[in-house]
Amino acid sequence: MDNLSNNFKKNEFLLTQFTNGLFWNFNKDKIDFFKHKDLIIERVIEAGLENDEILMWKLYKYKDIKKVAINMESLIYEKLEYIAFVLKINEKKFKSYGKLDWFRKNKY
Repeated sequence: MDNLSNNFKKNEFLLTQFTNGLFWNFNKDKIDFFKHKDLIIERVIEAGLENDEILMWKLYKYKDIKKVAINMESLIYEKLEYIAFVLKINEKKFKSYGKLDWFRKNKY
């Protein structure tokens, strides 16, 4: 039981470190930053601020962040461009890259 309460306290502490509202649609009592790492990484990439990204890099391994980023279904072009640069990966390797072609060609 002691280990369970320690994990809860750790999760509760981590929640306070991220931007307020980043996990607005999550049940905060059930977030496990290691069990739900793909969801957390995706949310930080999509909507996180600089300090959220710094915390993400401290919590998770490069390979985990890379795997999630590459497999994200929808990623706006600016975020894709940024995360590709940070991860040092060609933009074309991202799942959402092909979906962005129409938008890039039809910018106003």
